[in-house]
Parts: sequence; structure tokens; C-alpha cells
Amino acid sequence: MDRRYISRRGSSSSPRRYFNDMPVLLGGSLDSIYDSYLDSVKQVPTEDLCQDEVWKARLHGYEEAAKLFKKLPDEKSPEFSKYAGLLKKFVIDSNAVAQEKGLDAVLAYLDSAHLAPKTVGEVTAGVVAKCLNSSRTKTKEKGMEILMVYIELEKQEQVTEELLKGLTNKQPKIVAACLEVLASAVREFGSKVITLKPVVKSVPKILEHSDKNVREKAKLLAIELYRWIGAAIKPSLQNIKPVQLKELEEEFEKLPTKPPKQTRFLKSQQDLKAKAMAQDDDDDEEDEDEVDGAAAPAVDPYDLLEAVDIIAKLPKDFYDNMEAKKWQIRKEALEALQPLTANPKIEPGDFAELLRVLKKTIAKDTNVMIVALAGKCMAGIAIGIRKKFSPYAVACISTILDKFKEKKPNVVAAMREAIDAIYPSTTLQNIMEDVLAAMENKNPNIRAETTLFLGRAFRQCTPATLPKAALKPLCTSLVKMF
Repeated sequence: MDRRYISRRGSSSSPRRYFNDMPVLLGGSLDSIYDSYLDSVKQVPTEDLCQDEVWKARLHGYEEAAKLFKKLPDEKSPEFSKYAGLLKKFVIDSNAVAQEKGLDAVLAYLDSAHLAPKTVGEVTAGVVAKCLNSSRTKTKEKGMEILMVYIELEKQEQVTEELLKGLTNKQPKIVAACLEVLASAVREFGSKVITLKPVVKSVPKILEHSDKNVREKAKLLAIELYRWIGAAIKPSLQNIKPVQLKELEEEFEKLPTKPPKQTRFLKSQQDLKAKAMAQDDDDDEEDEDEVDGAAAPAVDPYDLLEAVDIIAKLPKDFYDNMEAKKWQIRKEALEALQPLTANPKIEPGDFAELLRVLKKTIAKDTNVMIVALAGKCMAGIAIGIRKKFSPYAVACISTILDKFKEKKPNVVAAMREAIDAIYPSTTLQNIMEDVLAAMENKNPNIRAETTLFLGRAFRQCTPATLPKAALKPLCTSLVKMF
């Protein structure tokens, strides 16, 4: 090799220009010359080799970079900063052999660099697009591991977001791989680390995918979700094909009743990891010495639902129609409202005007069908916004207690439904005055229904929510009724 050419080469900031000229100067193919070239590239900065146009140069650069990352003693070394913007190129390398070495370098970087979490965006997007569809098993596995390591680095939200984007990819291989990673993340990190709501929401649509393998991976993800949240996933699956639902129900039945536990941990959870490992060493005490936080927490199906803004969807003439003299118009207005209030999760907002109209209807409307409809709508709102109903609870319950004077079964049933739905948003102390007054009311129906309501309310109380000071006047009134 021409030593004068080699010496000129050492002063270049990048090996691309002079290396591409070598076949012309020296003759022969690029690959054949490259083996000799590697012996003399030590003067070229590693970060430049990682960007070379020749794949063997990049491969050598990735290998050197991985070695560098592993031996740097300080995680905040300036050397790491040089490579932060290059990692995406490592994972999307067009040469399969070089790409695999690039993935090794990225894993070494994530294991050693303080800056590692900040690289999550471009790297995860590159892994999803260029690694999960690889025909090389090792490349796919390393790409998946990179995503899991980013979760360990507490970037689970970004990783999940990128994987969910991958579910819309036109390549079934990428969609299937994204589902596989999601299932692994849920299985290993659990529902305390992985936010399950967007994952659960994605499952029904993917179960309709045209590719059989994708549908199978979606099924496995649904089963894994069921392990962690149980029946909370079922409302999201109600609209899938009956055959698929039956298959899933059968798989759910086969799952062990023992709750799952987190087996992989965030960087900040190393104390929890140590406890889990210690527990594994002593299986005999497993049931007696639960690892705090490792077991699956209970999940409320409500938390997995999308809230619906029913105020924005109210018919524009709703309030005018509720003031109409014809009962048919008022009834039609409530019939338009009822499907909105039937949504299991309602977007919190200002319900003062709407509840004022419903309360007025319950108190003063002479048509029993309309009163019952208003009660059902009020119950639906209370169920849909839960604790957010609290500002309206006392006034609504006062009106309902008074309406128990009505003898019509459909009205009484609607009032029971409404007061039971409202009560969890308040306390007995808050409604004590109205309840005591109702228990002393001259109307026997009001007294009877109030007592029945108290019985249902007591079942939801604890010593903390029902102190003795509140219990004493209630008991006194109950004794007087006998």
C-alpha cells in the first residue's frame, strides 16, 4: 500500500473521501483492499468510522465503539456525548451484518451512559422500523432488548407510544413484533410500570387484523393483560367477534389464580429487585412475606375507559325543550339525553345547569314517565363522573328523598337508582340533615325508602367514613321508628 497516501489519509476528518479513492489508486475491489486498510485506520476517530460509506468500516467502528462504552469509567464522560446523536444510525444500518454490531454498541451505550435515556426517541423509532422486521433472529432479539432496556431506564411511556404507533405499520411483521414486545413488557414489568389503558384500547382493533400471525400475537397480548387486570379488560372486548371472544374466555379460564408479579425492574427499583431476588431464594416463605409493590395491583375497569364529553353533545334545543308545555317534547328531550348519560365514563365538566334542570324535573314534573327518565339520567351522570359529582350531591339527594313520596313503582325504582349512584360521591355526614328530616317525615313511603337507603349506605361504610358521632343520631331516629 502507498505509504504517502496513507499518511495523507491520517489528516482527514472522515475516512470516506480517501478510502473511496483507494481502488482507483491501488487497483482491485474495495472489499479486497479493505482488509489491509483496517490495519491502518487506527488514526481515524471511531465516531467517523461509524459513519463511513463502507459497511466494513462501519462494522469496525461499531465494534470499537462498544469496547469504548464498556471501558469508560465515568458514565458522564464527554465521549458519550459524541455518540448520542449517532445511535439511530447504528440501529438503521443498511447492512445486516454491520447493523447487528451496531445494536451491540447501542446496548453497551445504554448500559454505561448517563445520557442514555435522552436518546430514546430516535433510537426506538429506528428499532421499530428497521429491526423488528429483520429476517435475522439476533437482530430482532437485540432490537427488542433495546426497547426493554429503555423501559428499565424509565422511558416506558415513550417506548409504549412508539410500539403503539408500530401497530399501524403496513408490514405485518412489524405489527406482530410490536405486539410481542408489548406482551413481554406487560409480563415482565407489570401494570405498575406499564400504563395499560392505551394498550387495552388497541387490542380489539388489532384482533381484526387481516394477518393471522398478528391476530395470534394480539390474542397473546390480551391474555397477558388479563393476567394483570383480570375482568377489567372484558368491557373492551365486548365488540370483538364471538368466536374470538369465546377463545379468549377459554384461555382466561386456564390461567392460574395466583396473581402475577413483576420480574424485571426499573433502574429506580433496585431495592424492590433485591427483595424479589431474596424472596425467590426462600420459596417456603413466599406466601408469608409478600414483596411490597411486586404483586399486581387491582385495576378498576373505569380507569381503562375513554371519557365522553356529553355536555358538548347535548342537543342545542335541549334546555328550551325541557321548558316546553307539551310533555311529549320534554320526554323526547330526556330520551335524547339518556343515551349520553349511559356512557360508563363521562368527561368531568360544569354540570350545574344540566343537573338543575333534572332536579327541577324530578321535583315538579307531573308526568311520572318524565320523572323516572330524569332520575335515570341523573344516575347515569353520577356513575359517569364519580367523585366529581360531589358538588351537586347534597342538593340532588334532598330532592330524591322528597320524591320517595311517589307511589309509582317506576318512579321509586328510578329514585333508588339515582340516590345509590350519587351516594359514593358524598358522605352520610354531608347529607345527615336531609336524611334525619326524611326519617321523621309524615309520609310513610319517604320514611321507608330513606331507611332502606340507609341500609344500603351502611354496607359501603367503614369506621373511618362513619364515625360514632354521625352514627348516634341515625340510630336514635331508627329506634324511634319502631
